Amino acid sequence: MTPDPILLLIADRNVMCTQLLAESLGRDPRFDVAPIAPAPKILSLLPLRKPAVAVISAELDSGPTKGMHLARSVRARTRDVSIVMLLEFLEREKVVASFRSGAKGVYCRTEPLSELHSCIERVSQGRIWADQKEAEYLLEAIQSAPTCDGLGELNSLSKREVAVAEFAAQGLSNKQIALQLGLSEHTVKNHLFRIFEKLNVANRIELLFLMVKGRNAQYGELAQFFWGEGFNESAVVAAAEQGFLPAQFMLGMAHLEGRRAERDDRAAYRWLRVAELNSARVLEQSRSEISELRSRIPSAEIAELEQRVFREAQEPQRAGDRKAPREVERGAADTSKIAC
Repeated sequence: MTPDPILLLIADRNVMCTQLLAESLGRDPRFDVAPIAPAPKILSLLPLRKPAVAVISAELDSGPTKGMHLARSVRARTRDVSIVMLLEFLEREKVVASFRSGAKGVYCRTEPLSELHSCIERVSQGRIWADQKEAEYLLEAIQSAPTCDGLGELNSLSKREVAVAEFAAQGLSNKQIALQLGLSEHTVKNHLFRIFEKLNVANRIELLFLMVKGRNAQYGELAQFFWGEGFNESAVVAAAEQGFLPAQFMLGMAHLEGRRAERDDRAAYRWLRVAELNSARVLEQSRSEISELRSRIPSAEIAELEQRVFREAQEPQRAGDRKAPREVERGAADTSKIAC
């Protein structure tokens, strides 16, 4: 008995690319391609067509990360659709982001098209499609993520609170945590309130430092530096080498100015350049997320937020101006702090 064809929903870069990919996949008798629609209208087709697999390009004409947003929206609407993410190149960040966005398989356009056919068939069966390199990327991401394992301070948390704490420390929003754990946003908010109270932390940053400290003592020393209780160069170096952006910047400035580290122009150039490149990635993602938020927040509220952001952005500069005369009086004698 011939199995029913797998119903596909396709959202490539634009309508033309989607049409071409749909025609190619439609020639395979294993697949039944749903009608073509612009990416923003894909969500409206979910309840009508009930596809088994959604093939989504990570990059859409509307933005370099819009495909990731679309995948998360599809995942939020229904768990019955398996997602395959199309990538231009096999990059660690894109692979990890794809699976975090809900993908069960990743296909790189540099691979033969037959691989995409196999990928779609595999994920339609509820299986994961990832080669050795992609699996290594995911394993690295899991191993580097904050975890509650072995932390005596967290013994007071319930299993559910531990799960919420780990997701929160990894940077997931309340809504994303709710989707991951099948909870309401209100319940997640209540869990976080109890977690902060039990652990005596004020926010997610302090929660992150607590969890990192339990995994690696060097990072705990770095956290102490942030709270003004000391500076350990080896801890900052370790964090910088692990890709922690603030540590990369601080280490560059330390070598540049000879504060708490040997003055070394080459080392300063290296770490400031690394920080610059990583900052560009953060800036790109921030701009993409801000653009998405602008479409959801009323313009009047955006204007109020912009005024508040401007005031808060100017406050550190004004504070620095007020401190400048005192710093001049002290001269070079005060070398206990690092510029950051």
